[in-house]
Amino acid sequence: MWHDYFKQLEAYLKWQQQKMQSLEQAVNALQQQYEQLKKKPHTTIEKIEYHFDQLKVETLEGTLNIGLNPATFGEDTIENFAVPQSQTIIPQPTPLFRSIQTAVHSYLQEEGENIIARMEQTYNRSLDPTYRQFILEDIARQIDDRIHFYLRQHGENEQENDERQQNIIAYLKRDIEYSIETFLKHLPREGMNE
Repeated sequence: MWHDYFKQLEAYLKWQQQKMQSLEQAVNALQQQYEQLKKKPHTTIEKIEYHFDQLKVETLEGTLNIGLNPATFGEDTIENFAVPQSQTIIPQPTPLFRSIQTAVHSYLQEEGENIIARMEQTYNRSLDPTYRQFILEDIARQIDDRIHFYLRQHGENEQENDERQQNIIAYLKRDIEYSIETFLKHLPREGMNE
C-alpha cells in the first residue's frame, strides 16, 4: 500500500517538475521577445499640426445649422432648443404650420439658387451645382424644426393671424439667407470651383 502511494507521489512530482520547466521556458521566450522589442527603434510623435487650409475638400457632409450663431443671437438661444426628456412631444401640424411650411419651402425652391448666387458674387466664391443643391437640401431638412421654434417663441396658443404668420416667414427667410452667407463666408477656398 505504501509502495503504491509513493509511486503515485513520485509520478505527480515528476509531472509538476515538467510543468515548471515548460513554464520557465515560456517565461524565458517572452523575456527574449520583450528584449527584442525594446531594441527595435520606435517612433515618438510629440506634436501634430493640422493645416486644414491646405486640404482639398471633395465631399462635404454634415448639417448646416440655420440661424445658430452665439455671437449674433446671444447665449440663451441654445437653451431654447433643449427639450426636457419628460416633455418630448411630437407636435401635430396645424394649419398655420402647414401654411408657413408651404411658403418657406416655395421661397427656398424659387429663391435658394439666387441667394446662393448672390452670396457667391458677394464673397467672390464659386460652387458647383451639386454643392449648391446639397446646401439647399440641408436647409430644407431643418425648416420644420425652425418653424416649430418660432411658433413656440411667438405663442402657439394665440389666435392665428396673418401678421404673426408673415413675421415667422420673414424670420425664416432671414435665417436661410444668414445661414448661406455664414457658410460661404467660412468655406475654405479649396472646396470651390475656381
